[in-house]
Amino acid sequence: MAARPTSRSFSRAELRAGCAQGACLVLTGRRLYDLSAFVRLHPGGQQVLLERAGTDVSAALDGPPHRHSANARRWLQQYYLGELEADGEAEQTCAKTLNSTTSEASAPVISEKYRLASVNGDKDLVDWGKPLVWQVGHLREKYDEWVHQPVDRPIRLFQSNLMEYLSRATWHVVCIFWLPVVFFLSQHCYTTLAQGKTQLFASFTSATYTQ
Repeated sequence: MAARPTSRSFSRAELRAGCAQGACLVLTGRRLYDLSAFVRLHPGGQQVLLERAGTDVSAALDGPPHRHSANARRWLQQYYLGELEADGEAEQTCAKTLNSTTSEASAPVISEKYRLASVNGDKDLVDWGKPLVWQVGHLREKYDEWVHQPVDRPIRLFQSNLMEYLSRATWHVVCIFWLPVVFFLSQHCYTTLAQGKTQLFASFTSATYTQ
């Protein structure tokens, strides 16, 4: 497992500046997360997160009204930026009223530059920096646990660049390739049956009679 990069420290001034630029930065204790890319994916809606930008969301994670699951907390770790400096300032809210057009593009540069590469180097069941196909085969009884730990990150399935390329396709490419095959085979079977040249289950229904 590759070593995790060292976390960076952020000042409250940087936190406020990030929020002012439109980022959805939140805290759990002194751990800082940039949820800008997750806002549109949040099951509870965008506004719930945007209203909490710049604040500590520890109480919201524990509920009520909704206590977040272990998988939700694991998902949160993907957006970890670093630690907030202990400068003695009182916590300040920099939440902004943003409309539904807020997008990932509005996130400040710090989010892309300092986000840590690994969710958790000690708890991840696979090495996300390596192809997954061969790793999954060795998970054994931990496979069910792994498939129920969603992540929001690019992955690679195969070591071979060719195999990796062939494993990726948009939905319409699948239709373009397979529909002609299905139509051809259907037409071939229909024509053959119509000509009476095919007997279904012939090997089970035919018998040889000898005197």
